[in-house]
Amino acid sequence: MTLLGALTSFPVFNGLQQGELALLTAFLGGLVLMGSIAATILTPLQSVRAVHVVTMLVAFGALLPNILASYALSLIFLTHLLLALKANSKILLQASFTAIAVYLILLFSAIVWFWPIQLVLLPLLIIYISQIYVFSVSQLSAEISRKVEQATNRKPDILGLPDRASLREAYAKLTEQTSSTTVLVMIRLEGFEQVNFHLGREYGDLLLAQSANRIKQHLNSPDILSIHYGNETAKLAHLGGLHFVFICSLVNQQHLHEQVIGAIVQSTLKPFNVANCTIEIKARASFVNCAQRVSDFDNVITFAFLALDSEPKKVVTEYNNTMQTAKQEQQARLAELTHDDFKEQLELYFQPVIRHSDNGIEFLELLLRWQHPKQGILAAGKFIEDIRIAGLALPVAQYVIERAAEIAMALKMEGIKMALSVNVFGPEMLHEEFIEFLDDVLLTHHLEAGDLIIECPSALFMSLDPQGVAMIARLRSIGVRLCVDGFGEAPLVLAKLPKLTVDYVKVGQSLTRDHQHQGALRGIVRGLVGMQHQLDCAVICEGVENQEQLKFAQSLNTFASQGYYFERPLSSVGMLTWIKQYQLEHHHLVD
Repeated sequence: MTLLGALTSFPVFNGLQQGELALLTAFLGGLVLMGSIAATILTPLQSVRAVHVVTMLVAFGALLPNILASYALSLIFLTHLLLALKANSKILLQASFTAIAVYLILLFSAIVWFWPIQLVLLPLLIIYISQIYVFSVSQLSAEISRKVEQATNRKPDILGLPDRASLREAYAKLTEQTSSTTVLVMIRLEGFEQVNFHLGREYGDLLLAQSANRIKQHLNSPDILSIHYGNETAKLAHLGGLHFVFICSLVNQQHLHEQVIGAIVQSTLKPFNVANCTIEIKARASFVNCAQRVSDFDNVITFAFLALDSEPKKVVTEYNNTMQTAKQEQQARLAELTHDDFKEQLELYFQPVIRHSDNGIEFLELLLRWQHPKQGILAAGKFIEDIRIAGLALPVAQYVIERAAEIAMALKMEGIKMALSVNVFGPEMLHEEFIEFLDDVLLTHHLEAGDLIIECPSALFMSLDPQGVAMIARLRSIGVRLCVDGFGEAPLVLAKLPKLTVDYVKVGQSLTRDHQHQGALRGIVRGLVGMQHQLDCAVICEGVENQEQLKFAQSLNTFASQGYYFERPLSSVGMLTWIKQYQLEHHHLVD
């Protein structure tokens, strides 16, 4: 029996003339054939191409007509809906829902009013047009971006490595050819500022080339993607500046990227010799898992940068979706920092520093909190960087110091003389305006020498010029005591402090929390603590949370400790009551 004979024998087509039925069959058959071919050619993914082949076969089955094939089209439309959800395309989603609705209407009409059941193929036209449009626009956008990038990157890379455009092409081919798990790794080098400043840019470029060579030595695995550029290939791309990228497959080794990153970080820690100078360079890395088929190359690169910036203290950081949320929250906070009433939302908490000798309170550290209207109470670590970016470091520091002076004066009126410490960013304390402000606050609130302690990060003291040293001396001359904070990550930096006269040094919580694994480091730190004692500088251990950690801090001959073991941060509103209660329980009078 011929196809036309089969069609005319079917009951629902009895109302059509033979010629009309033949035209309808030819039209729908041509529609399916051309739409499938066009969509298959334009789609970059093998899985979508396979779906279009199945769609064409089922559609031809419905042309016979075949009732089961006509009903099977419902599964085809659902498959295209799932593809639209996976692609996260609003256009494809709208088209899929519309096609399903039209299909159901036509199928119902064929059953009730005996319309030609072949008409259920018409919604495929909606699917084909939407996919052809989306795929065409995507390819056109990629081609325009490629040409623009080629036009703006005509100069060869100074290191002779593939650039961003070459990496983009390699990534696109990889995602088209394979669906296996891949990871994009970004390496950021740090420590070049001093080289460029003191030795010049020429030596900085030489050091960059040496660093790139060290990185390339660890990229020999066949699972690391080769990037073609010109007539050459390489496994490392240079994005410009201090950023390098490579891509590796995890098919054979699940943790290959972690092993390679570890080797790169260790190799860069070895000192470089440039212009007869020994220079130390550090490498930090981030990686983005592309298992979820992130097809947009620019998004992957953005995620890698975001991971590096989100965790500046980590050597290796994996990107996760919460970083994007945190970035959006930061942008919202930056917008709120411009409001005039921002300072009204700031509040001071306090935490005591307890002496080992007599359990007395050496001083109270004031901690800044932000009563955020949407995110709740934020600790300083959550928004300090926002304040710095917004250029509000000096105004906020002045606000905190003003409040600290008011609290100190209120305590004196109650007969309690208690030193208070406040944290500053660092650079702002070296300005003439800041020192004059401090001097005025001390006079206005009748504060004596030692009533106010300024805590600042250790990084500031490691890079002081002669003018900075003079400013530190001026601060001490007006009666302000100094506390150096942040030695937890590298206690050996304490050895650099004898050039400066400070009152306190805080050893970070990483030392006390990991005290069981310190080993020989304990003796080294104890010697450095003794060195500070000879300079009349008191060493304080932070992060003490239990009795065992306290005993370890005391075994180092440190002066005092601070941490949750003694008290968690409390609102300064109840400071006076807390001090009196502590004195009563420990039978101590505050000096």
